[in-house]
Amino acid sequence: MEIPLFQADEPQRVERCVLYPYPDLKRVWTRLWLTAVERDEAPNLEVIIYNPDGTENCSVYMMAHAEPKAETTLHMRNPQPGATYHVVVEMTQGLNEDPTAIDQHEFDMVLEFRNPEAGEPGFGFGVDWDEIQHKASPT
Repeated sequence: MEIPLFQADEPQRVERCVLYPYPDLKRVWTRLWLTAVERDEAPNLEVIIYNPDGTENCSVYMMAHAEPKAETTLHMRNPQPGATYHVVVEMTQGLNEDPTAIDQHEFDMVLEFRNPEAGEPGFGFGVDWDEIQHKASPT
């Protein structure tokens, strides 16, 4: 019997994304989970954080990322505590100047410390924050 490691009918996408601002609010811990699909070419991943005025604050670009998880720390320029920033997560294919868009997600992030160890919800998508809080609270 053969056990498949990949979902044959699943499109390549970013399943989940979690951002947690550090206590100093100058850094943001970021993790992405990708679908487990067979692929000929590893996708590019980009996370961009936009200031409240719409200008880019910081970003990270991971070219041809081959792992099912990506983790990084983004460094905020001139952080504004309590301000709402806009986050864009993009997955593209191709190592040329005009890669093909595969998946994109957008959400807002308030720049305030959230403690993941205490079960506090972070920012992102694809996560059941209520479940995380429930697991962290004593019963």
